[in-house]
Amino acid sequence: MINSMLASILSTINALLALAIIPASAGTGYSLAAEKGYSSGLGIAGGLVAGLLIAMLICGLLALLIDIRAGIKEVAHLLKQQQVDMHDHS
Repeated sequence: MINSMLASILSTINALLALAIIPASAGTGYSLAAEKGYSSGLGIAGGLVAGLLIAMLICGLLALLIDIRAGIKEVAHLLKQQQVDMHDHS
């Protein structure tokens, strides 16, 4: 029970993390572009692209691990159910 609640919270935090990484990267791109004398639009666009890539790598990996956990849990449930069925037919 508590494990599923923690997994649900982690999933929500993962989504919020992705939503935080992207605009933070855009802001960083804007600042770096202004500092180097480039167009602010170019800095924002580069920051957004970098933020999307970072969010996909970090949050995508975390989402994959969460999905694997759910799959393992489902397989364990099916195996347990199959064992119960085999004992009933014995």
